[in-house]
Parts: sequence; structure tokens; C-alpha cells
Amino acid sequence: MELQQIKLIVERHFGMNINVKSRERYIVDARRIYFNLCRDFTKKSLMLIGRSMDRDHATALHNIRSSRDLRKTDPDYNKKYIDLYRQVSLLDSNKSKFKTVEIPKYIHPGRFRYGKTKSLRKIFDQRGQITKQRNELH
Repeated sequence: MELQQIKLIVERHFGMNINVKSRERYIVDARRIYFNLCRDFTKKSLMLIGRSMDRDHATALHNIRSSRDLRKTDPDYNKKYIDLYRQVSLLDSNKSKFKTVEIPKYIHPGRFRYGKTKSLRKIFDQRGQITKQRNELH
């Protein structure tokens, strides 16, 4: 899911450009919903989410927190958020039909050097004991 796709969905729903320098309530609410949806559906950092709207990461974080608080108190705002959440999740579910592959987080470098089946312990056990210490070699 990309940030621009979420932005287009929010702008179509509200019928306006949300990337304007305005503090009017309906524009700010649309931006809050955008920031919250980006945080929920993408793995982008706050810096990238804020930069997509020419804002700071702290502004994005503030809007996400205030959106979550406002959803608890304002039923109209919560309804708008749920509608947009469903639209974005439908778009996201269409793309997730492709097979996903899990990549291990950490692979020991010895696995590439010594082969796929051998472990490092077996490799070092085959070398045998070192007879002299480093300081005894000279």
C-alpha cells in the first residue's frame, strides 16, 4: 500500500485537496484521517508519512494521537474514519492476493561460506586442535 493511494482515497471521499496550509476543521480532520490510515496500512516511518504532506514527523504523530482520541468522542468523525478504513482495506486486500514469502531476519554468514547443510561447529571440529598458541609461533 502506498501513501499516494491512501491520499487519493481520502481526497476523493472529502472532495478536496488535503495538502494545503489551512487550519479549518474539515481539512484538519481529513488530514488526521489520512495520517492515521497511513500508519495503520503502511510500514512507513513517521518522517516519510509527514513528508508526504510537507509536514514534520511530530505533526504526523500528533495527528495520529488526536485522531485516535477524537474517534472515541466524536461519532461523526468515527463514522468517516470507518468508511475510509473499509475503502482502504478493500484496496489493500486486492493486492494481498499474491503469494508472500517470509524472509528470515538473520542468516549466519557461515551458512553461505560453508554450505547449506553444514554447521559451523562441525566445520571447526573437523579442523582439529591448534597445537601451538599464537605467542608460541614466533
